[in-house]
Amino acid sequence: MSSAPGRLAVVVVAAGQSSRMDSVDKQVAMLGGKPVISHSLRVFEESDLVGPVVLVMSAENVEAGRTAAAEGKFTKVVGVVVGGERRQDSVKIGLDVLTSQAAIRPEFVAIHDGARPFIDSVMLERGLQTAEKVGAAIAAVPVKDTIKIAPHRLVTETPDRSDLWAVQTPQIFRFDVLEAAHETANEDVTDDASMVEAVGGLVAVFDGSHDNIKITTPEDLELAGLIFDRRLGDSANADAKGSAHAAGSRFGTGFDGHRLAEGGPLRLGGLDIVFDYHLEGHSDGDVLFHAIASAVLGAAGLGDLGGHFPSSDQRFADYDSAQFIEETARLARQAGWMVDHVDATIIAQQPRLGSETPRMAERLGAIEGLENSSINIKVTSTDHVGAIGNGDGIAAQAIVTLIPAYT
Repeated sequence: MSSAPGRLAVVVVAAGQSSRMDSVDKQVAMLGGKPVISHSLRVFEESDLVGPVVLVMSAENVEAGRTAAAEGKFTKVVGVVVGGERRQDSVKIGLDVLTSQAAIRPEFVAIHDGARPFIDSVMLERGLQTAEKVGAAIAAVPVKDTIKIAPHRLVTETPDRSDLWAVQTPQIFRFDVLEAAHETANEDVTDDASMVEAVGGLVAVFDGSHDNIKITTPEDLELAGLIFDRRLGDSANADAKGSAHAAGSRFGTGFDGHRLAEGGPLRLGGLDIVFDYHLEGHSDGDVLFHAIASAVLGAAGLGDLGGHFPSSDQRFADYDSAQFIEETARLARQAGWMVDHVDATIIAQQPRLGSETPRMAERLGAIEGLENSSINIKVTSTDHVGAIGNGDGIAAQAIVTLIPAYT
């Protein structure tokens, strides 16, 4: 993760009235012996990415919020304040507190529902990486159920659920982007991303978690208790076996090599590089992207590249190999995995490619399924040994780390 420590300020919105909780206040209800709001505050307190935190409560609960912050020793909480009439009013109050108290204006800000206790540090990292690229990023999970549009209970449309996402928090923005949206948009909205969209801003989606529920009803609180107990058990098992992240990771390797033939340009790493030779292949011959796609399949236990994209199939003639990576990442996701890290090496005697690796990494990071991944690409040679050393071809090898898509 390249982001500097403390770049992310946070507004925790917990000013709702809990109208569907049968007189139980969801913000200060107990979960695992602590108020619901304390669980997300603990994650922010322990994250190196997070700087100042503002907790926005209802007038009835503001003292309970201050008590929770004090008892939890949440030193990053710089204010516990009363919210406004609407959710967006509460967020604006939190933004104003951050602006007034910060010695340096925050670069990014996360808006998080206090009633979502199961945020984690990995989710924060994914969100900040996406917001760095786009300016606005929202946690979400793909919709699993078929959705019907039914005004007056009569079905008029069944949208394709493959394009539908259930939105969560945190929602992470460049501070100036969100501030400008609040100054411009006045209509009622259900989340901050809608305000950014309303003023023409781009909003990207990053992977949330099916555990990242919002406690809205008494049944949700019961479910949260089950999730908490399971996570507590998983944590105990992880302590016995090693780190939870390592226990939940899978690794795959990939390799590919092709002969160089006369006539440029050289297609490699998703780029067309000025060179007098090109790589022969049924598709575009991009050995780097082939090796990475193969490693994704290997880590997910999904066979090999040739099995999914056979050279005998004319559909893949002159195919853009970025689509191989996009498709293998999609298959891995269907199997419950997402790409966390890519480390790849190009093996070439000629041409000199060291100056091209940053652009290759940028191109790779723009492929769907790898937007939130860390990427490292390097180049080596064989010191004039063998066919590659003689300039007859280029090869690449890759190692890909997958982590559970929904934890």
